[in-house]
Amino acid sequence: MIEVKLFYQYGTLTGIESRGHSGYSHSGTDIICAAVSTLMQAVMLGLEGVAHNTIDERVPLMRVMWPVNEQEKISLLTSTIAESLAQIAKENPAYVKVMEVRK
Repeated sequence: MIEVKLFYQYGTLTGIESRGHSGYSHSGTDIICAAVSTLMQAVMLGLEGVAHNTIDERVPLMRVMWPVNEQEKISLLTSTIAESLAQIAKENPAYVKVMEVRK
């Protein structure tokens, strides 16, 4: 299962993390993993220079964190990615879980 965490500080989205494999299909043919990975890579590329990115292929783990004061400028991208990940989880609850981490 892929676990997606949406990180919030003071009610503001400040990061997204995905960890694991969906198990929907074999590696290389797993469309759910491909969809989540594509969204994570899109947010990483879109926030290059603004966010701190972490990738660990052994886990697998992709994490994108940004300062709370940047959210106003980047909210269209980050909220779209977060909503897209939530929709994938809603349609595929056996393979993707989205959690909110609030501080």
